[in-house]
Order: sequence, then C-alpha cells, then structure tokens
Amino acid sequence: MRIHPGRRSATVIFAGVAAAVVLTSCSGGGGGTGTDDGEPITLRFNWWGSDTRHALTQEAIDMFEKEHPNITVQGEFSNYNDYWNKLSTGAASGDLPDVLQIVDPFMYSYIDNGQLLDLREVSDELPLDGFTEQALSFVESDGGIYGVPAGLSAFGVSADPTAFEAAGVKFPDDETWTWDDWIDISAAIAEATPGIDGSAIPMDEQTFTVWLRQNGEDFWNDDATDVGFTPETAADYWEWVEELRDRGGVPSVEEQIELQAAGGSVEQSPIGTGTGAMQIGLSGQQALLEETVGHEVGLLFFPGEAEAESTGIYSKPGLFYGVSASSEHPEEASMLVDFLANTSEVGELFKFDRGVPANSEVLEAITPSLSEAEQRVAEYMQRIEEQEPTPFARANIEAGAIASPTFARINQDVLFDRLTPQEAAEQYIAELRAEM
Repeated sequence: MRIHPGRRSATVIFAGVAAAVVLTSCSGGGGGTGTDDGEPITLRFNWWGSDTRHALTQEAIDMFEKEHPNITVQGEFSNYNDYWNKLSTGAASGDLPDVLQIVDPFMYSYIDNGQLLDLREVSDELPLDGFTEQALSFVESDGGIYGVPAGLSAFGVSADPTAFEAAGVKFPDDETWTWDDWIDISAAIAEATPGIDGSAIPMDEQTFTVWLRQNGEDFWNDDATDVGFTPETAADYWEWVEELRDRGGVPSVEEQIELQAAGGSVEQSPIGTGTGAMQIGLSGQQALLEETVGHEVGLLFFPGEAEAESTGIYSKPGLFYGVSASSEHPEEASMLVDFLANTSEVGELFKFDRGVPANSEVLEAITPSLSEAEQRVAEYMQRIEEQEPTPFARANIEAGAIASPTFARINQDVLFDRLTPQEAAEQYIAELRAEM
C-alpha cells in the first residue's frame, strides 16, 4: 500500500491513533519517472544506528530495489561518531553519499556549504506536503528545504505505576504537578521503598531546555546567533537540581555517571532494572521500556506546565534524510527518500525506530498494526501537538555541536559542588558564546 503526503492539516497527524482506521486502498504516486526502463543506476545510502536499525533499513532497501529493478542501493552504516567522521571526510573530498541521514546541528554546515540538495527541485519525485511547517523548519534555509523528517520524537518523564503503588504514593497528574512535586514525590518513594529511588537526576540538557521554555526563553535566540536564555533562569534550574540531589530521593551522582558511561540503555535504566520509579523518557524508547518491565509505564509531561509562562514541552524530528547536491542521480536518490519517508510499506517496517512517522497519512495507515504501547506513544505526541508549543529553536551552527557535552560537564560540576548554580550558568553561556 503506497501513501504519499496528504493534503490534510497538522491536526490529523495523530487522528488515526484513537480511531484505528483501516485503510483499504491508497493511491500510488511519486517515485520514479520512467527510471525502471533506464540504464542501471547505483545509489549510495549512509546511516547510523543500532543493529536493529541496520537490519530494518536493509530490508527497506530490498523492497525499494524490487520496485525499481534498475536501481541498486549500496548501504553503508556505522556508529554515530564514526558516521560523522566519515561524512566529514567525504564532504571534504567531494564524495558524499547520494542519500544520507542528517541531524541538527551538524547538518547546518552542509546546508550552508551547498552540499545538500534543495528538495523543492525534486518535488515530483519527493512531495513534501505531508509534513508540517514546523517539522520542515529545521531544514529550511533561504526558501529551500534540505531534508525530510524521518520521524518525530519528544522527551517526557517515564513513571512506573507499580513503584508508586508499592510506595503508597499517588501517581502524579502531569497537567498539574510542579517541579517541587517532583522532588517531594522522589523523596517519598525512596523513603517508603528501600532499594527503589524516586527518580534519577536529569544529567542531560533536555529537562533544562523545557525549564527554559516554560520561563519564556529557549536554548537559542530566534536567528541562532546567540544563546536564548539568561544566567538567572539557568541558575534557578541548577538550584532545583541541587535540591533534588539533597533530598535523597535519587541515586548518587557517581552511580548516575557510571550508568551514563555504560550507554544508558533502556534495559539498564532505573525503571528497566526495577530500581527507580521515574526517569527522563524518550518517546521512541517508551515501547521498549514497557516490553522490558512487562507492564504499562506512564509517559508524563515535565512538571510545571500548568503554571508556566509558556509551553515547555515540545516535539521535533530526531533525524532527517538528505540528498547530496553532487549526486549524479538526484531524482532517483529523491525517490529513495520518498520511499523511506512517505510510504506505508516502510512505515509498517520501521514503526518508531526513527521516531513517530512525521507523514500524517503514513502514521494513520500503520496505526492498526501498532501495539498498545506504541499507540500510547502516538497519543502522547498528539497531546504535545494539542499544546501548540512554540517551535523548537534552531541551534547555532558553531556552538550547537558542543552544547550537549558542555552542559553535561558543567552539570556534573554543580552536582559535585565544584560550581555554584550561578557560576555554572555564567560559565555555560560564556563557553557557548566563545565557540560562536
């Protein structure tokens, strides 16, 4: 069953989740323009990911090649760090793959250097009207569109109801709970159930970003030329982190650093091992978390939304597909991207591996085959859309690459009392600006 981007409004993106409408037929379209009868063509396609992603992607390639017998796709995959090293080398030598996975902020240098194809030039092979303006805003520059969202993702707070029940603590209402509630709940669970921590300390910048947005600020300013937050707001966040640490409802800082260094897999997470009640959750990993523990796990909005100055929660594409501007076969490369992002066949195959499908009709088509856990994830994403969040700020090209590791280092300095919250805020802003 082939689907191409629909002509529907963004509000339909998740309509199929509750209704579970079974689509019996879908129009063909897009794809090739006579290439099946042409000379043999070889495309290179590079991506990063897990062994599962490699296997799924190769299966999708096999499906594409069966549909287009004259096109051979050479798949190349690696881990995340090796991927960007190889891509950088290929870009320097003018040898980028025809199709590639890209992600912010690294992709912006490729866009600005003219190394990615403006996909508006291949709209016959790759229609874009199935994606929201917000999803495409991350890859828009000077009127051009330089990538297709492979899927949408969002962070939240994963909460295990069995741990709350064992501790006799009321499960939080994520439409009303506050940041102080997070601290109180964590301490209460840890006190009531020895061996189970109430929550984990946020170690990365996702929670920090929500905090900023709730206070009417963001990580970057509107044109990505400077940071978008004040030292006062950042210092307030780290004061909250200190209080969460000091109330005793969380693992030790050393334990959390050790877990993070081990890769932080779902199976090794506090909820996954039955040693924690709450942790920062990623929508794409929620179904696996439920599979790991064998029961439903809540995915909650971050606290503070009810009393916030503006909506903090947000969703964004986790990664994109791009086409090299130097590809000798831009139409065929665009057909491959179209197949990956805009067809229900691949949507059924990938499910949420690269995020919730960003094409509304693809998601609607695969909804009947989603597990209950996957449908809950889609419903969570729908709830976010209903909040009409301000679009996520585009990262600064120069400083974006160091924003995450620098935050993690400074956050640890706060947790080990090497920096005060105010010192941490000022140092973080200074380091980001120095990189610019």
